[in-house]
Amino acid sequence: MAKYYKSNGTTTLVVIHVIDSTVVFQRKIHGKVVTVPEVVDEIKDEDSRLYLSLHSVRVKKASRKNIARVLEMAKKTGDIHRLSETDVRLIARSLDETEKGEVVLVTDDYSIQNIARLFGIKIETITQPGISKAFKWIKVCRGCGREMVDDVCPVCGSEAVLRRVKCEKT
Repeated sequence: MAKYYKSNGTTTLVVIHVIDSTVVFQRKIHGKVVTVPEVVDEIKDEDSRLYLSLHSVRVKKASRKNIARVLEMAKKTGDIHRLSETDVRLIARSLDETEKGEVVLVTDDYSIQNIARLFGIKIETITQPGISKAFKWIKVCRGCGREMVDDVCPVCGSEAVLRRVKCEKT
């Protein structure tokens, strides 16, 4: 259920910003903010930790249910090879927060944006332009170009590389 704030006779929808560590590093925290413990763990330098502590940032774990949903989607798109555990949990927390209000996921990470977009989560970027459309990653052999599942080609023995392809509906 979305939360609303009433002031001076007007009602405003509360927008929740789910933030990646880049928001802290770039000193761009604004509005009602939440993140996951793993993002806080990424913030090592003293100045950034101080900046984070001066803002009312809620730190909450992602639900197991939504972590599983994100992993399933990431496997379908091939982003599973590009997302860290922190990335997965950040997207899952965004899904958790959608039950409470309008959510904007704030990140410059293209793989996070790709999965979030497929879940219908709004994106705000910090310093980089956002993705213009969703996409899918496949593994192909560096040597012969065959699509493959493993990291080494069973035909020629070359290593796999990830290639971006047009996203199918997932």
